[in-house]
Amino acid sequence: MIRRAIAASVLIASFWIAGSMPAVGQELGKLVSDGASVSGHARNGGNAGVAAAGVNVPMWPGFFFFNGVRYNFTMVGSDPTIAGAGTTNVPVVIIPLSFSYPNGTVISPIAAACGDNTSVLARIQGSPLFTTNVTWVEGNTVVGVTQFTDAFQRANFWAYVSTRSPNYHVLLNPISTTPVMQVNVPAGKGQTNANNACPQQPIGTVDMAFLDATLRGLIAQLGIGPNTLPLFVAYDMVGVPSTGGFFFGYHTAVQVAPGVFQTYSFGSYTDSGLLGQNVADISILSHELGEWLDDPVNNPVPSWGHVGQVTGCQANLEVGDPLTGSNSTVFTPGFNYHVQDLAFFSWFARQQPSIAVNGWYSTLNAFAGPPPVCF
Repeated sequence: MIRRAIAASVLIASFWIAGSMPAVGQELGKLVSDGASVSGHARNGGNAGVAAAGVNVPMWPGFFFFNGVRYNFTMVGSDPTIAGAGTTNVPVVIIPLSFSYPNGTVISPIAAACGDNTSVLARIQGSPLFTTNVTWVEGNTVVGVTQFTDAFQRANFWAYVSTRSPNYHVLLNPISTTPVMQVNVPAGKGQTNANNACPQQPIGTVDMAFLDATLRGLIAQLGIGPNTLPLFVAYDMVGVPSTGGFFFGYHTAVQVAPGVFQTYSFGSYTDSGLLGQNVADISILSHELGEWLDDPVNNPVPSWGHVGQVTGCQANLEVGDPLTGSNSTVFTPGFNYHVQDLAFFSWFARQQPSIAVNGWYSTLNAFAGPPPVCF
């Protein structure tokens, strides 16, 4: 049995380029009612929901009420509250990025990470993000022998997965990998810096706008459609937005036609303790994939904040942001990976009790209850 142990995490940001469109449907029944919060799932009410079925990655629309306000959401996969819901497969293309700088430095995931003898790309490909032989245990409850994001989503809606839809899965499958894509960083769009975590391995920075334009260009060049997730992976790369700060990963969606969204994500595999942060290997990628799964096109929720990486108030269903700073270790033969603690849907929807596994509000049971509304 694979074990997980508590560790620490990092500052990560997600940047949205496209907004959301409301799901349209009919309430077919309450999932939870505590006097303030109820939720349900949406069906056709003249519209298939946020995303056009069969064109985008598979998505399902739902909603919940809080203090009399209806909040629509869309998640990747199929509706876990439907009896007999089975497996949804989402194609993923891993796109390794090698960054070259005017000073001749090349930072590539083909290299081995500091202290390792296996390439970063191979570590990512063989990680619990994609392999299906990891047993995930929450408390004393086994939620599945599967991939990280699938285990999270099963635990997220455990009240239904454990009863109505025990065969429910959202799998990243099939998984393919492109050849390494070369990114030439122009002068003024990034630089290399010393690495406190590994002196022989430089850190690369890259301008956020330049990076995002590059990613969109590669999606078009590679002919990847909205029914597939392009996952761009790098090694020890740091994005720098014009507004200041930095990020190690992000996910977003671009509306390419009415009801059609191209989702994509970027994440760095990092040396442990990069830039003095408590990050390691796939922790950034786990954060971004978890958020892509539950917040692919920007789901509004009641305002929350002053927790994790959020110093003010935030009002979207970003499952990683409230728990930046909390990781767990996945012990696998030959290598120990790190994945981030993620907040469950019930935390954002203010559901009491939680419909997640064990009545918890996060994968590591970090919260005793839902958050107060943030002001």
